[in-house]
Amino acid sequence: MLKTYKFRIYPTNEQIEKLNQHFGHTRFVYNLFLEFANNAYKNTKTYTNYYMWAKVLTALKKTEKYQWLNDVNSQSLQQSLKNLESGYKRLFKKLSKHPKFKKKSSRQSFRVPQHIQLYENENNDKYGIIFVPKFKEGIKVRVHRKIDSNAKIKNCTFIKTPTGKYFVSITFEVEGSYPVRDIDYENSIGMDMGLKDSVVLSDGTKYPAPKVLSKYERKLKHAYKKFSSKEQGSKNWDKAKLEVARIHEKIKNTREDFLHKLTKEISENQADVFVVETLNISGMLKNHHLAKSISDSGWYQFKTFLKYKAERLGKKVIEIGMFEPSSKTCSVCGYKNEGLKLSDREWVCPECGTVQDRDINAAINMRQFGLKQAFATQPYGR
Repeated sequence: MLKTYKFRIYPTNEQIEKLNQHFGHTRFVYNLFLEFANNAYKNTKTYTNYYMWAKVLTALKKTEKYQWLNDVNSQSLQQSLKNLESGYKRLFKKLSKHPKFKKKSSRQSFRVPQHIQLYENENNDKYGIIFVPKFKEGIKVRVHRKIDSNAKIKNCTFIKTPTGKYFVSITFEVEGSYPVRDIDYENSIGMDMGLKDSVVLSDGTKYPAPKVLSKYERKLKHAYKKFSSKEQGSKNWDKAKLEVARIHEKIKNTREDFLHKLTKEISENQADVFVVETLNISGMLKNHHLAKSISDSGWYQFKTFLKYKAERLGKKVIEIGMFEPSSKTCSVCGYKNEGLKLSDREWVCPECGTVQDRDINAAINMRQFGLKQAFATQPYGR
């Protein structure tokens, strides 16, 4: 069973320089072989892969022109090629668009696939040391949670944030497995994700949306105004840019904290199955009146967090199709209200006379659609 934890690190100036080398070199290798793959297909109509790229990379490192690539961990460079190959595989499966060239941005990262050692401080002051190849000394790391003594490190990813903070995300292999339970599909909950309420459950429970962006919007506008007035490249420009990044980081952290707590509470519910809707978020963002609120809602993150938390408890998450008429269908009699508008928060069913709360009705219908989908593949509902 794999578990990933993110820890903050405190590198020295010398280690920061080495980290920056890794960020730059891995980005260079990724872009170099993306261009190589594009040219190979354009000129000869042949597809290249990781094994071909790795051979070329080994040869390049022996030349005088690219000898500087030896300054960083060779396996991190190879991992960059594996990431590129994964991008092409996703393209061929029509799961994503064509891989793009990486630019030097505020957020940078690289992965170390093996030969990692983490030592926790015996004095329990929450600080330890992490050792990785090409770094002469261990990097100071704040280990804010207890690590199982039998856990084995599989890989780690070093990250630099736009605010200049450094983190390491470590994947551990721990003993045991996720619990296996006899799933009762009847014991399920439908969930409707929205803007006013972050999530509405089919049992009538509503979780109001925190609307984090609106709370910091005024401060963010002021920071952007100061940033735009500074001369690009000056020290004041750098300070103003950092202030903008700090506000964005605060918004991101606040939103993620809310979503983690929300999904933890929902996943620990007595239900065995959670039914959510597949949303065309990229298409919905084209609505300029709602784009800001949709971006602030964090629907994709909500589903991601819920899925892994439910999996750890041996529970199941079902995604229904995005075209299911969950809001327009009466959950009592099945009447379809084709004239329902987005502004209609309540409506009365003309067939059975039930007064329907739009969101609760949608959540109930999602549960029913999810059960129908589950029984189609699980005839006995278990």
